[in-house]
Amino acid sequence: MTTQTVSKIEIKKSLRSIFWRTFTMGAPWEYTRQMGTGYAFAMTPALRKIYKNDDNALSQALQRHMQFFNITNVFAPLVLGTSVAMEQENAKNPDFNPKMINDVKVGLMGPLSAIGDSLILTTWRVICTGIAMGLCQQGNVFGPILFLLAYNVPTTIIRWFGLKLGYEKGTDLMKKMSSSNIIEEVSKLASILGMMVVGGMVSTYVIVNSPIKIGVGKSAVSLVSTLNQIMPSMLPVLVTLVVYWMLKKKWNIGWILVSIIVFSILGTWIGFLSA
Repeated sequence: MTTQTVSKIEIKKSLRSIFWRTFTMGAPWEYTRQMGTGYAFAMTPALRKIYKNDDNALSQALQRHMQFFNITNVFAPLVLGTSVAMEQENAKNPDFNPKMINDVKVGLMGPLSAIGDSLILTTWRVICTGIAMGLCQQGNVFGPILFLLAYNVPTTIIRWFGLKLGYEKGTDLMKKMSSSNIIEEVSKLASILGMMVVGGMVSTYVIVNSPIKIGVGKSAVSLVSTLNQIMPSMLPVLVTLVVYWMLKKKWNIGWILVSIIVFSILGTWIGFLSA
């Protein structure tokens, strides 16, 4: 491989192209490589600039980035930026070991996925959904628009600055984060926040009504109001716990949904439940 250099202007153009391609990384997902094909597709603009005079090196680089890769998509640009910087070093330094490029990718997948899944997917996305659902239930058309803005604007900003940060300081930054255990702490705190948000949504969005009354005549009291005096939203909590038990027993999601639908229909028909 011949020693090559690429200008900062060319790299900046490539980074912009890579940024837009990160939104399509999940499209070619498949079981053997998962996001590997999407990763190679996103890297292509930079690789063509870095290895513009060496088709063999370009081919090897594309094959290198077709390997198995999977991560929370929002944090993929951070790894891509790191890969671009390492590919540049590989192109200009004959003593550089290209195996390190994939080693770093594999090393970043785990910790960044832990942060991304807990912070973005199970916390921020749930918060945005909860806020938007309140408006949707009122018939407000701004509900879905609010969700799209609240979720996508911050994550898009994370993508762009993550790509730049990965290119400029990626490997050094991740070494410092790993040595300080900040990744584990952020994942733990985000998981706790996510569980609190989901718990708070149970009383609002899980609705279980019953027409059953305890007593006779005017002295009869509603079963639901009686249970709520013992513990607010007891029936929704019990239903949520049953669904959680099903998940712990590894029930298929489809069967859980069918069970809820059948239970709702039979309960309403028998008279145990009401709309």
